[in-house]
Amino acid sequence: MSENERLKSLIISAAQALWDDKEALGTFLNVVRRGDGWTQLADELEKNRPAKATFYGVKSDEFQA
Repeated sequence: MSENERLKSLIISAAQALWDDKEALGTFLNVVRRGDGWTQLADELEKNRPAKATFYGVKSDEFQA
């Protein structure tokens, strides 16, 4: 696993820990956006924030009938 992949994994894990606190998540993602090349990841995490995240890449089925 490359350093970029490890950093991406850490960012995703930290964001998931903050899912329920929108203010803290927003602050964290704003810090991530300051890093070179991480704006798109931060935008995607904020835009696609599932109601209850389990791990990256799995969509929440919380509201499915």
